[in-house]
Amino acid sequence: MTTYALRFEVDPPTDREALEAAFYEHFDGLLAESFGRWLVTIYMDGHRNGISAAQCAVMELKDKVDATPRRTDRDLVDAAEIARRIGRSRESIRQLIAGERRKGMAFPTPSGAPNGKRIWEWGTVNEWLRINLPGEGDTERYLSKDECAVVDAWILRWATMPRDQHVRTEFFEITASEAIYSEPRRRSRHATEAWVSSWNVPGPVVQREPVPSSKSG
Repeated sequence: MTTYALRFEVDPPTDREALEAAFYEHFDGLLAESFGRWLVTIYMDGHRNGISAAQCAVMELKDKVDATPRRTDRDLVDAAEIARRIGRSRESIRQLIAGERRKGMAFPTPSGAPNGKRIWEWGTVNEWLRINLPGEGDTERYLSKDECAVVDAWILRWATMPRDQHVRTEFFEITASEAIYSEPRRRSRHATEAWVSSWNVPGPVVQREPVPSSKSG
């Protein structure tokens, strides 16, 4: 079963201790503050792809701990951080980047180079490691650049929806995914609870009545 490591930037909490207690009660992950930004990492399984897992994680965060994700976090790393994460020397990483120690697939292109210091998205590097140096990176899968873009656009749209539209959208995504896949789609226990509880909205879901036509008969 594929486990996805999903990382989001969320709104700063009003009660840090309450958020930490609720987060670690409901999630397998990590909550951290980094240079004024609040970041959460959630490990999700039971999903066919990273986008589906990320969407479910966003709704769980809002429902379980009232944390509002604003965007995915790309987890930028430099060569020194890559070396630290996989337990290699900086020289070994330099050689991998330069293509001196391994033939075949070139090392990923940097996402940028501020002041000449090259940086990468860890998810991209980890996928390269998974293919080219099995066992060197994390066992979890991360969102690709394209998947991050899709999820960010979805978060922006989802955050502006009224509550009743959330429910209709979730219903469409559940039924559509089940129609696509021939076998039942498995979700983690927490994910299942989040999807079910999202239906339990207080009060009836009000459907807007159509606006009467101004034309006279």
